[in-house]
Amino acid sequence: MFEPTFNRAIKLRQADPRITSDAGALLLREVDHRLGLTADLAAQLTDDRAPQRIRYEPVELLRQHLYALALGYAHQDDQDMLAHDVALKLAVWDRPGRRGLHEWLASQPSDWRLIERLACPANRRALRAALGEWVARHQRAAGRGRKVTHGTLDIDPFPIEVHGQQPGGAYHGYYRQTMYYPLVASFSAAGDYDAPRLGEGFVHAILRRGNSSSAEGAVRFVRTALRQSRRLATHLDVRIDAGLVNGRVLDAIDDEGVSFVGRIRNNAVLDAMAEPYLKRPPGRPLKEGDEFAVELGSYQAGEWTRPYRVVLVVIDLPDPKTGMRELFPHHFFLVTNWRVEQRGGWELVEHYRKRGTFEDRLGEFNAAIGNGLSAGSFEANEASLLLKLLAFNLAGMLRGELEDASGCGWDLKRVQQTVLKAGARVVEHSRRVFVDVARAAGVLWERLLDRIACWWRADASGQRRPRRRRWVPPPAHANLCLVLRE
Repeated sequence: MFEPTFNRAIKLRQADPRITSDAGALLLREVDHRLGLTADLAAQLTDDRAPQRIRYEPVELLRQHLYALALGYAHQDDQDMLAHDVALKLAVWDRPGRRGLHEWLASQPSDWRLIERLACPANRRALRAALGEWVARHQRAAGRGRKVTHGTLDIDPFPIEVHGQQPGGAYHGYYRQTMYYPLVASFSAAGDYDAPRLGEGFVHAILRRGNSSSAEGAVRFVRTALRQSRRLATHLDVRIDAGLVNGRVLDAIDDEGVSFVGRIRNNAVLDAMAEPYLKRPPGRPLKEGDEFAVELGSYQAGEWTRPYRVVLVVIDLPDPKTGMRELFPHHFFLVTNWRVEQRGGWELVEHYRKRGTFEDRLGEFNAAIGNGLSAGSFEANEASLLLKLLAFNLAGMLRGELEDASGCGWDLKRVQQTVLKAGARVVEHSRRVFVDVARAAGVLWERLLDRIACWWRADASGQRRPRRRRWVPPPAHANLCLVLRE
């Protein structure tokens, strides 16, 4: 097919169709099968197609779409190429033996029709409920059936730029672009996404129009997200950004009996309360700078129905390049319903700063899965967003297991390139199909499969097996058919 000029001994030709570069789809299917993710989700979806005309089952279409997203194929046009991929065929099909190797997967139009069917309200509710359910199943499997003691729910909107005349897309003055403005909630153990405890991911999401305010629909969203997350942790708290801090949202969290911390925007009243603490003491300042937290007591804004505790955070650090300080120290305010004896001022600051790991997860989602939405309706775009978040949760399960096994952090993009995008050759025998994986990825695969094999299963541990009894022959005078009937 091609002979490079720099070395005439090299001959390039088209690969054997039994060679794949996406062998990681089999890992995704193994996680999916052990937790029963797509099978249970597909059973809850409504399908209005005529049964006699169905070639691809809903669960197979769902797997093909989710696995492609988890592998890094963000565009629907990639489905035509992936329809011939031998590893994806083995992972998607439910057909026994080698039958799946010689049949094509669904094409791009079939995948587009799947998104259109998922756009109905019932199917979108099922997709939204699956977010928290998948995180809970992974947590139970990896944690031997136990939930974490302390969990944190991060709630934040983020922009998704749209192109053309997308339904619901609007210009946002702050971001200066035409976009959607979805609201997502993510769960983590102890508020740290870099912690070794497994069972993290997105638990709730809604798609909003581009000109929505940060807190639009946040009250109902918060209540639903808390209901989804209570089964994940014994003690739950919430972290929110300044855009979501208003009286109705804070009261909704407080009424649920959940602690929260959020950043509150500066105003004249708060600046007057902080003024005595913003003056530098006389003398030469410390070379390394200073940062501290000050309790300002209770504060109630004009629109709030109840007062909450406010903490002033002062940061007076020199510039890392010039060593010079600003004319005035930088400061901001945190609002919380934690009591001082429960969580001190600086402890509250450190807990809120871990929110940066959640923003890193949003960056990984945009880079590894992709946030492009190009469906024909607003509802279909929301269904597409929910599928992308489900794919992120699925790939995140493998990333979490790999981090726990190796003891170091793994970016999701690196997991895709190193573990999931692995080369392999499929060899058919009389009754078996052998997949020869590249040696470079085989070592990591062994670690992952060993950990997956140790997952706790509720059906195996929660039910008691029947006790084996010694067989006793019936008496000679008994009628054998009556004995067998009993």
